[in-house]
Amino acid sequence: MSSVSVIMVSYHTGPALWLGIQAVFADPECRELILVDNGNVPGVVVRLQALVEKEQRFKLITGHGNVGFAKGCNMGARAAAGDTLLLLNPDSMLPEGGLTRATEILRRYPENTLAGCYLINPDGSEQRGCRRAILTPENAVMESLGLKRGLNFDGTPMPKAAHEVPAISGAFMMLSRSFYTRLGGLDEGYFLHMEDMDFCMRVQKAKGKIICMPEVKVIHFRSTSEIASAIVERHKTRGFIRYINTHFSGQYSRAALAVLSAGIWLRYLLKLIIGTVDRAFVQPLDAKREVARLVLLHRLVRFGEQNDSLRGKTILVAGGSGQVGLCVVGKALARGARVIATYNTTRIAFSHPNLEWVQCDLSKSWPGLKADALIYTSPLELLPPRLEGILDSGITRVIAFGSTSMFAKIDTRNTAELKSAEAQIAKIASEKNGHVTILRPTMAYGVGLDNNITRLADTVRRFGALAVYGKANGRRHPVQAEDLADAVLGIIGNPATYGKAYNLGGRQIMTYMTILILLFQYMGKPPRIFRPPCFPLLLHALGKLYQLRHVHADIARSMNEDMVFPIEDAINDFGYRPKGFLEGDAVL
Repeated sequence: MSSVSVIMVSYHTGPALWLGIQAVFADPECRELILVDNGNVPGVVVRLQALVEKEQRFKLITGHGNVGFAKGCNMGARAAAGDTLLLLNPDSMLPEGGLTRATEILRRYPENTLAGCYLINPDGSEQRGCRRAILTPENAVMESLGLKRGLNFDGTPMPKAAHEVPAISGAFMMLSRSFYTRLGGLDEGYFLHMEDMDFCMRVQKAKGKIICMPEVKVIHFRSTSEIASAIVERHKTRGFIRYINTHFSGQYSRAALAVLSAGIWLRYLLKLIIGTVDRAFVQPLDAKREVARLVLLHRLVRFGEQNDSLRGKTILVAGGSGQVGLCVVGKALARGARVIATYNTTRIAFSHPNLEWVQCDLSKSWPGLKADALIYTSPLELLPPRLEGILDSGITRVIAFGSTSMFAKIDTRNTAELKSAEAQIAKIASEKNGHVTILRPTMAYGVGLDNNITRLADTVRRFGALAVYGKANGRRHPVQAEDLADAVLGIIGNPATYGKAYNLGGRQIMTYMTILILLFQYMGKPPRIFRPPCFPLLLHALGKLYQLRHVHADIARSMNEDMVFPIEDAINDFGYRPKGFLEGDAVL
């Protein structure tokens, strides 16, 4: 019987890394997972080192810096004990029993076989590059000029059984360890990209076979790394030039290869010029958040707490695309509920037999849906005009999210709106015999979708510096979004919480400045904190100039305001037990 060593090379992978690791360990065919750390931030490395102590099958190779993908894979292969290797991208999720099926299929083929899988996007469509032709100068030029398509086979029907193909993607490459060693591993002259095509070409030259296994569907999230896309394009350009010089120097003259190389560099420069600064040099925040949403739902549904506590119940989640709404959706599905989730504009490419997505603008209308309970995570001030109709429709259990900012001393307009909304909700619920509970979180974070701690972490990651106003000694009580979702699902049927409002914070209280310092430590950067003069006025001007609603003077002033509120009522009434700052599965 064969045993599989899975090799991942990770560089600032993001939240998809933990999902990928969980999926590997869920497969009994995995003998070991070797993760080569090419430069994750210290906070992630600490968590990986803790995993070494908990999971005997986990090996961590770290401390060498970013040596590139090919060399990282070779380092992992040398440390492997299994007779079969799987080079797996860290932003990929194996299906249940995927390794077992892949091993059974590979065993039917000769020892000199390289196997790929059915790589799919999160929406279930085939991913480009899953199966493709061998790259040549001719088809590369024709494809780049739009004169011919066919380098990638994703536009053709996928066969039902394993079949031979010219080339596969490096996101999933499975083969015997002896064959990998005989080929010399990946060519370490490639830093990032093109090493997989080079490897396929060498397999072909060695008279080996390359197959695609449609029976093994692997979700590849892509674009999860924090590396700037301009750097990726540069390495891809260098890799392409190395590839054509390595494999086609005998078929083309030096002059022809020089012209082709110049054209490849020109294409790289044009991509930088045409793209915006953000898209050329930094992965857009929206793209990062889209991936974070998908990873979160897959992780909660597949690896979250599984039980039947909500089976037979229909849970309606208003604001299902926000960080708390997504956590409620995922955790409710894992507990057997049927879930209806509303969204305004952000459609989530995640499907489940018990999940229905409904688009609606809650500021204009209510969709009139039926459910056993409504979890309302949209702005609280939008709920009072809808609440009477909601209760009349038969939804008598409502859990709504407000905010502890209703107690703030600075933004008095927002405070008044929240207080008024809570008062109206209480009045309507009393008149209609509705069972309403209001939860007031403070500084929610932890799944990479918030506009406070995650934005601060992104700023530290990108610029290595932050600006503050004064001493920034206002106390904070940051709480993880998953803890809020657990609180929601724990009180749906708890009469002791009806008609009440609860403040929900995390386990630790710390100053705003302490949070910033911990973020610098997590990112492995020295704390560079500046105090620009007239900081509130500067933020006010920037917000007006660029029409950014989340940028205003109160951000600076509130850094010195205490925003800590008692959570004892939640602890006493329903056993609320939040995690500490950045503990557990928290990601930034």
